[in-house]
Amino acid sequence: MRDGGPMADSQLSELRNMRVLLEEARVFTRHLAYHRRARLESVIGRALEEVDRHIEELRGERGAP
Repeated sequence: MRDGGPMADSQLSELRNMRVLLEEARVFTRHLAYHRRARLESVIGRALEEVDRHIEELRGERGAP
């Protein structure tokens, strides 16, 4: 098990904050016209998947749940 230290903790915290903001953006897209909403939801969905992947990688490096 590797100790990621304060840098990994900081990155994990920033990624979690980013995830919350992306989820909020997803909610706001519901008020857009359909064609804009569909395109933006797709972009936000890909961004969320990327953030989730980074979170899992950091958790794996830290050996934490």
